[in-house]
Amino acid sequence: MPPHTVALDVPVRLLASGDPGLAEAVGRVSFAQVAFGVDAEWTDRISRYEQIAEVRVAEFGTHADDEVLNLG
Repeated sequence: MPPHTVALDVPVRLLASGDPGLAEAVGRVSFAQVAFGVDAEWTDRISRYEQIAEVRVAEFGTHADDEVLNLG
């Protein structure tokens, strides 16, 4: 599969970035819910992005006290 390409549906179809049907297809499979646990309306892009950012911040925040090892 080429880089920057999404495969979905049965039978599988490939959608490249920039494909006009990509946003609708990603929304239809509830990507934000599946990937991040975010339950925002697909049409409310700003709210969805804010909620995803909060999830990512929490994920990275768990590493705030990680110790950096000197492997050299």
